[in-house]
Amino acid sequence: MQDRTLNVRALIPALVFVSLLIGDRLGAQSGAKVLTPPRPADTAARPTATRAPATNPSGPPLPTVRPTVTVPQSAVLDSIREVVFHNLLDRDRAGFNTIASAFCLGLSTDDFKKAPTSIERADASESMVRRLATPRTPARRASACTFAPNAASRSVVGRALLYTVGAIDLSSPDRAEAAAAYSYDGYSAGGFTFSVERSDSGWVVKQWRQEWTAKTAP
Repeated sequence: MQDRTLNVRALIPALVFVSLLIGDRLGAQSGAKVLTPPRPADTAARPTATRAPATNPSGPPLPTVRPTVTVPQSAVLDSIREVVFHNLLDRDRAGFNTIASAFCLGLSTDDFKKAPTSIERADASESMVRRLATPRTPARRASACTFAPNAASRSVVGRALLYTVGAIDLSSPDRAEAAAAYSYDGYSAGGFTFSVERSDSGWVVKQWRQEWTAKTAP
């Protein structure tokens, strides 16, 4: 009887150890099975992000370009537009001809007396573009150009230079004022007024003035 008592007492520590071990395993298994329910925010629909319109931090808002507009058509108006385009390209009125990668020609009805908030633009005719194109200024229609807003991480070299001839005021059969503008791919923009007169050889630019300029952050 005494020997049996001693044997039971000797087994008690082993039983305690086994009990603790089983408890730890059961605790670990039960802990592994605990699943945290998702938070309400995780199951809710996330709002769709919207992008704010491009703005010019140091000047007027960058214009929103609309691809087409109906502009008045006539042989006289086209002659005036062509001589203004030629002056813009040949005289480098925008100051970017030497680094522009493309020379884009468009037409508008804007008077460009101030920076526009939107531009409705049409292409110059293909025949006019061909007459104005040179190896130094390989002109193309505006719709054939790609424009991108300026970014601080990008160099300005190699961007499209857009020239637009706008409203034309024919004060007499031999004199007119033509509005024009340039945009160097979101980096810089400006507006002009050209005074032109008819001569024996055709329309010529007599005077021009800059109406405004705007430049985005470099």
